[in-house]
Amino acid sequence: MGLGVCMGKLKNASVFCVVAQVTHSPILKLDSLIPDLQERLRKEGFPGYRAQKQNRVSFRVEDDTDAMLNSKIEQMEFTSHFFSKRDHSESFVISPDNFFLQTVEYDTIDVFKEMFATCIRAVQDILIPDSFTRIGLRFLDAVKPPAEGELSRYIRTQFLGLQDTLDGDWLANYTFSETLLSRGDQQTKVRVITRSSALAMPPDLASIAPSLPARFSEIKGIHALLDSDASFAVSEEKAQEFRMDAILDRLSRLKQDISDSFKAVVTEAALADWE
Repeated sequence: MGLGVCMGKLKNASVFCVVAQVTHSPILKLDSLIPDLQERLRKEGFPGYRAQKQNRVSFRVEDDTDAMLNSKIEQMEFTSHFFSKRDHSESFVISPDNFFLQTVEYDTIDVFKEMFATCIRAVQDILIPDSFTRIGLRFLDAVKPPAEGELSRYIRTQFLGLQDTLDGDWLANYTFSETLLSRGDQQTKVRVITRSSALAMPPDLASIAPSLPARFSEIKGIHALLDSDASFAVSEEKAQEFRMDAILDRLSRLKQDISDSFKAVVTEAALADWE
């Protein structure tokens, strides 16, 4: 099985989760606006709803001359509101200063953007955020080697550690590779994790992601998890006007960075097999 982060759709694509997130100017009265937002989103294909209390930890520095001694840890509790499709394959989640769309049934970037646009319009019309400071796009892909081959047929060996270099009865329980890339005003973090186990969500998504479809939850044994996280961010002083066209355009540019980094991780043989 292969990855599906090219701009088109691979026949044997194995994207198992995609998340797009926007961080915007805070809306402190969010909870009071949720009934109106729920009424809008349930008509747009998100009838499910639940609320979840969460905590956020931040560090505040009292005196720049000695940050280590004068920093304080602050903990803030807030509520995240989850709106989901009937089959729970797709969820839209909103908090006071951000929202994200996540899916475990990814098709193409155009289809994904169309659904994200539906959610952004609802936010724009009901919550009316002034600006945004960050847009992120994250792809998770599972790569299982062909029955007759090794993982190195699909993943370049520099990302596999000792996975395919030891002879005999060695079994690599896991390997980990992480690269942070920059291009223009965007950054992309690419992690390649190989395991000899069942496929699992990264810890930071495990508690909020929908259940995986059977074709992914049944993956066991040696496989690679590719975690590609692209983002655009500015300081609060340089916040961008909240416009849907600007957000969606940036999403396409982030997708291009993920596609290009993907091609640097996988092999030509992988692309040939997956197409």
